[in-house]
Amino acid sequence: MSDTGSVLIWVILIGIMTASPGAAERPIVTFNPNWAKVFTGESVTMMCYISLAHQNQTFSWYKDNKQLSVNGQTYTISYTGTEHTGNYQCGTTFYETSGISRLEVIYGYLILQVPPFVYEGDDVPMRCYSWPGYSVRRTIFFKDNAVIRPLKADTNLIIDNVNKDAAGKYKCVKKSESSSDTSYTDESFLYVKDLFSSPEVNQTPYPVTQGDNLILTCDTVLSPLRQETELHFAFYKDEQYVQRFSLSNQYEVQSAQLEDIGKYSCEVKTLSSRVKKMSKAIHVQIQELFQTTEVRLTPYPLVEGDHMTLMCYTSLSPLKQTTELQFAFYKEGRIVQRFSSSNQHGDCCAQLEDSGNYSCEVKALNNNIKKTSKELYVITQELFSKPYITEILYPMVEEDHMALLCNTSLSPIRQETELLFAFYRDGWDVQGFSPSDQYEVHSAQLEDSGNYSCEVRTSANSVKKRSEEINIHVQGTKYRRYELMNITRLVAAFLIYVACCFITFKYC
Repeated sequence: MSDTGSVLIWVILIGIMTASPGAAERPIVTFNPNWAKVFTGESVTMMCYISLAHQNQTFSWYKDNKQLSVNGQTYTISYTGTEHTGNYQCGTTFYETSGISRLEVIYGYLILQVPPFVYEGDDVPMRCYSWPGYSVRRTIFFKDNAVIRPLKADTNLIIDNVNKDAAGKYKCVKKSESSSDTSYTDESFLYVKDLFSSPEVNQTPYPVTQGDNLILTCDTVLSPLRQETELHFAFYKDEQYVQRFSLSNQYEVQSAQLEDIGKYSCEVKTLSSRVKKMSKAIHVQIQELFQTTEVRLTPYPLVEGDHMTLMCYTSLSPLKQTTELQFAFYKEGRIVQRFSSSNQHGDCCAQLEDSGNYSCEVKALNNNIKKTSKELYVITQELFSKPYITEILYPMVEEDHMALLCNTSLSPIRQETELLFAFYRDGWDVQGFSPSDQYEVHSAQLEDSGNYSCEVRTSANSVKKRSEEINIHVQGTKYRRYELMNITRLVAAFLIYVACCFITFKYC
């Protein structure tokens, strides 16, 4: 056979075998015996192989693109001639036409027979077959003009566990037993077809959001003629195992989280590990279900009595806008509002003790995704200082005028606040709340003695503060008469003394 003819066959076979995975449903023409080259006069049966049969299916046969007057799933040539050399195809009513399978019928002395369909991992037989009656038995085998088996009497060669590197041009040479000068040569091409296609990793869903069940599938396509082959699958993340070899071509990440982001690949092998293929890596991105949360305060600055509102801010992924979120609030790490659908925590009347570090936490209702905000330090400023009571007029005795003042100082940022004042004696109110910060008794009595305090509050009663007590003691009028009598006596004694001195001085 000429080099030109061999090259032509090689090109045709490459075109057949490199069909896309989508062509796997096409029929395939197989030969029995399983040789792509035979001598004239031999019998060959072709079969139109399909992976899935249909009822009422009919078959058509073609040679060199011309339809043959033959029907049925098999086509037999009982006595081959050189005219039977050609490109054979078959078609069915349910499938497109098969790829080309070429048959070479040779009238000559020697042929190198190789199978028309060889797959990765196969043990491939070759036969350096001579015309019956010719005593040429010592055989040398070559691949790409390099000796792969030296001269031996055996005319057969088996190449174990072939891979893509086994594809190429093979040649056999037979030498005569009687004369070293007599030899015959033939060449054939061997193409190693994919046992299964290069695997691809596909993810579901796409894109992935936190909390989704991420499923990675290792997709490959077995050759229709090797559907019984058992494949095993493994998965890797950033080149590290995440699922070792098993029959499952899926790897599932339940409730995917941000730490599951990475480059994923898969590997497929046969049970015997003769054939292994690794996929390209895909980069799996996982979108946040909601953004990092933030707690905010209104109003700011916060003053006693204000309606304090804490709000927990976040933003849902555009892909999950229907997700129901729940919010909780904490002060100094202790919960102050349990999870609910409200993103607000309010206190109608802020007090000084409400100062502290606040944070909020957000979670999705239907999964375990939670995020906690940074702490926000909240300080509550005094609306007014703690009051203290002072005496404007202190009654010494009964009927004196008594006046008390309740002192406090408003915050500069709340100067418009209206304050009300009340006064108490021994815990009982003596003047109810009013705008006046003074308490007066025009004629004090003994019963006005006691422990006095004052209280200040806002008109809305949102803030209330009481002063410490001061003691007021009112003395009776008898004390005043006794005091006047003593003064009179002292004055009289002084006058007598002065008179005595005058008299004494005159007579002396």
